[in-house]
Amino acid sequence: MKLGGKSGHQQQATAPKDNYSSWQVVSLAEVTRECRSRNNGQLDDKLLCGVLKSHGLVPMRERVKGDSTDRCKVVAPNAFAYNPMRLNIGSIARNTTDRSVMVSPDYVVFQTDPERLLPSYLDHVRHSGLWRSYVGANGDGSVRVRIYYDQLSRFQLPLPPLPEQKKIAAILRAVDDKLDVISNQIEATQTLKKGLMQTLFSRGVGTQDAHGSWIPHTKFKASELGEIPSDWTVTTVGEVCAVKGGKRLPKGETLTEENTGYPYIRVTDMFMGGVDTAGILYVPSHVQASIARYTISKDDIFISVAGTLGLVGTVPEELDGANLTENADKLTGIKINRDYLFYCLCSDAIQDAIAREATSNAQPKLALTRIREFSFPLPSDREQARIAAILAAVDEKLRLLSTKRVSHLSLKRGLMQKLLTGEWRVKVDSPTGTA
Repeated sequence: MKLGGKSGHQQQATAPKDNYSSWQVVSLAEVTRECRSRNNGQLDDKLLCGVLKSHGLVPMRERVKGDSTDRCKVVAPNAFAYNPMRLNIGSIARNTTDRSVMVSPDYVVFQTDPERLLPSYLDHVRHSGLWRSYVGANGDGSVRVRIYYDQLSRFQLPLPPLPEQKKIAAILRAVDDKLDVISNQIEATQTLKKGLMQTLFSRGVGTQDAHGSWIPHTKFKASELGEIPSDWTVTTVGEVCAVKGGKRLPKGETLTEENTGYPYIRVTDMFMGGVDTAGILYVPSHVQASIARYTISKDDIFISVAGTLGLVGTVPEELDGANLTENADKLTGIKINRDYLFYCLCSDAIQDAIAREATSNAQPKLALTRIREFSFPLPSDREQARIAAILAAVDEKLRLLSTKRVSHLSLKRGLMQKLLTGEWRVKVDSPTGTA
């Protein structure tokens, strides 16, 4: 069965018709209507909202508000609003509050017929592959695609009876609730890490007594970095390691997807903390000899110096000895605890300094000499290791939470594919539903 809109942009349903024999296939035009009500002074200016892809309907910033909100469109509870210029990137939201808000007069507002289509059910359908396929293939304009209600309303979807809609929406909402919990845990852990870094790099963890217990520092001194424990010093990156650049490929040569045994790490492969190995490309064998000196060890630290500035991390075991892009430098021959130095480079003080470098030039570039000048506090070897271990434990928690979030996102995608096409049926108590 074909589901779709314009000729030439037909969509194929992801399940056979038998999967939803008791369902209807409808267009949005049959189960929704466009809302054109204007504010005309009814609602307070504070209720003017915009639509963000990740946060839904959010209050509009004062500086972008117009002189009058009279022509703004009213979004009733459970109605949907979207920017027709940004629907293709997901900027659509449902008003989940119990009061009306308003949006720009340029937005599209519509609501469902609750006797046929539950708003909560459509909220999940709009995250489906079927929706993305339709929105991605339809609209007017070549540079900025516009999708107005008359085009969106041609979207067709398999529609179960209301009891099934309600049950499916509840199942997917339960997964969303779990994702919200995980996201809040990630946010709280990131806040914890930020506070820990500020404290650990200014107050430290103290000294160990004969029993191995850590006794907090009691004496502090002023320094160019602010107050630090009296037995700490201030040093620079250049004093504790060598800073060396990477190397670009010879002119006319290109990287290859073929595993030649000579991986090449680009800035696009880097993230804060490490390297994404999924997209790694390789240096052709005949080129390797000319850039063989510009490699990075698993014991080094990289820092991006062009493009995205200030990405700091280490390379995994499998990339030990990989070639390093000219858009990154490596910190090698490190004389202090490597992980402690890594976290210092991630600190607000150094990252803020890097950000200032990025805004001071037309083409942002972090000079090798500038990296050598970065200052940071230096405790004893034992305290360095302790500070690094504390922050590494927080990072491990963040990694586990991120992995958990990816797992639940995968679960939700699988459930949506099965439930929204009728491949998996849900049991409902209502006699009008399907058991």
